[in-house]
Amino acid sequence: LNNPLITMTSISREERDYLYSPSKWSRRLPSDEVVAVHARKLMEATHKAQTKCHVRRELNVEYAGPGSQTLDIYYPDGDRESSDVFIYIHGGYWQFMGTEHSGFMALPFNAHGIIVAAVGYDLAPKATMTLIVGQCRQACVYLRLKFPKSSGAILLSGIYDLTPIQQTYVNDALQLTDEEVMTFSPIKTVKQLSALPTHFSVLLAIGEQESPEFKRQMAEYRKELQPLDLSCSLHELMGDDHFSLTEQMESDNSALNKLILDAMNSSPRL
Repeated sequence: LNNPLITMTSISREERDYLYSPSKWSRRLPSDEVVAVHARKLMEATHKAQTKCHVRRELNVEYAGPGSQTLDIYYPDGDRESSDVFIYIHGGYWQFMGTEHSGFMALPFNAHGIIVAAVGYDLAPKATMTLIVGQCRQACVYLRLKFPKSSGAILLSGIYDLTPIQQTYVNDALQLTDEEVMTFSPIKTVKQLSALPTHFSVLLAIGEQESPEFKRQMAEYRKELQPLDLSCSLHELMGDDHFSLTEQMESDNSALNKLILDAMNSSPRL
């Protein structure tokens, strides 16, 4: 799709919604079941991490002061100060899920000496994209100050250009403005990444059973990153869909966890 905006406006609303509905592309479960199963799996794995007696954790940390949204922190054994930090900002099209679904990778990552921070934010339609991004930035600032030696950036299957989203069901709740699309689309703000340290690595991962629009967006984002002095890799995980891509992170020996751990080990400290 050379011009996604023209393509999105030239097809029906039903076709646009289909292209941006990850559940329609999963082959392991009917679309009306895969999201519910996904949420249940992540919540069960998160509950397991929160109730394991040996796991040190800080839950419901108000990262922007009293009454603000919260994040959860899961600590490995040993020296906290020297640990890397994996910050997880959950999906759900900015209108579904929360921290109760976001600690599912804590046990395997803690086993490798990595702190896991699961970030919560207000959801649409209560929250605008401007508010959501602002909250996520506040959470990252809080974690940066708390863990100054942290490093790492991993991007999973997602939306890198918000423009087509304005023409789909997702925007019924989001109500994206044109300014928000320009300001918060990663593909439109690539030049800001030039300030990152030399050889900073970016890992992009996507499931084989993903919508062609998600695959196109990730490929386009990688293309935009290439002129920068960054180490960027794109991995398509065979047999995975949008949901199983993250579900597998509960397992210590998953292919995605290996990619993430390798990337974090090779990434420079910021």
